[in-house]
Amino acid sequence: MSKAIMSNNIQGCKQLFGASLCTAITLVTSSSIAAQVQMAKLNNWRFYPDTKKLEITLSSSKTPQYFYLNEPPRLVVDIPDTQLGKVSTQQNYTGSVQRVRVSQLSANVTRIVLDLAPGSTVDANKVQLQPATRQNPTRWVLRPAIVKVAKQSSNFQQSPKNQQPTTPSYVQLPSTLPPITGLQQQPFVSVPPLNSNNPTPKSSNFNNTNSSNPPVPTLPNYPVIEFGQPLPKFR
Repeated sequence: MSKAIMSNNIQGCKQLFGASLCTAITLVTSSSIAAQVQMAKLNNWRFYPDTKKLEITLSSSKTPQYFYLNEPPRLVVDIPDTQLGKVSTQQNYTGSVQRVRVSQLSANVTRIVLDLAPGSTVDANKVQLQPATRQNPTRWVLRPAIVKVAKQSSNFQQSPKNQQPTTPSYVQLPSTLPPITGLQQQPFVSVPPLNSNNPTPKSSNFNNTNSSNPPVPTLPNYPVIEFGQPLPKFR
């Protein structure tokens, strides 16, 4: 807005509304114009995959803010009162940071998003977002402190469904066997027949060669003694 046009507008405002009201309107208009002049631009950004460091360069001094979002995991940096300059809006990487995206979130906010790899997260106590130097607050450095998520380990391994054990610990009996009633039968023991080729060992008390009919021993012929008679004398 040129000075001549502004001067004419002020004179017309004084004639219509008075000097005091026109002064307030002039201050509000000047503040709006100053706010538009103080908007910064994102001139450059660069990410280093080896050190996981993000550098941001602005046209004027602004203070970025960061926060973490999960599902999917990502680290977000919002720069207030900043508009997107002529910079790259997306870069892909390999490692814990897979992608960096830059966009104009609103008319006054520029957003930078670091998409993390699955199984990664951010240690909130170690994230650093600081100006490169105190004398130059237009250049900021983000160190995200990315760590791996610990997986839960199970103490047992589940076997696949419908899989029978290779070495069963039991034997399943057929279901067609009749139930056992009454006393339990003793097991039947079969004795093999005698082999006729193996002769019966001979006894040393008998001299008979026929082992099937052993001889009957002969007793001495003692006399019969009537009751009350003296016993005979033997020599």
